[in-house]
Amino acid sequence: MPTIAVVGAGPGMGLAIARTFGSRGFDVALIARNRDKLDALVGRLDAEGITAAGFCADVLDHEALTQALKDAATRFDRIDVLEYSLRPGTWNSRH
Repeated sequence: MPTIAVVGAGPGMGLAIARTFGSRGFDVALIARNRDKLDALVGRLDAEGITAAGFCADVLDHEALTQALKDAATRFDRIDVLEYSLRPGTWNSRH
């Protein structure tokens, strides 16, 4: 099955993208900083019959993000689509 990785996953655009791809047969790897929020998003997708898993990483931490993507690729055998979108202002608010 193909896999999408959603980097900066959240309850808005990230979840919508995950649902769109998941409903079309993609497995979904969600990457974000907060484990509790990831677990909630995975639970919502699972309830809709979408296979998903969450991977914690801060997108500004290159090593952590690289490891999360490697872990997702291992979990789902590969990543076919990478979606990278942060909430507006995320970069500026942290620098």
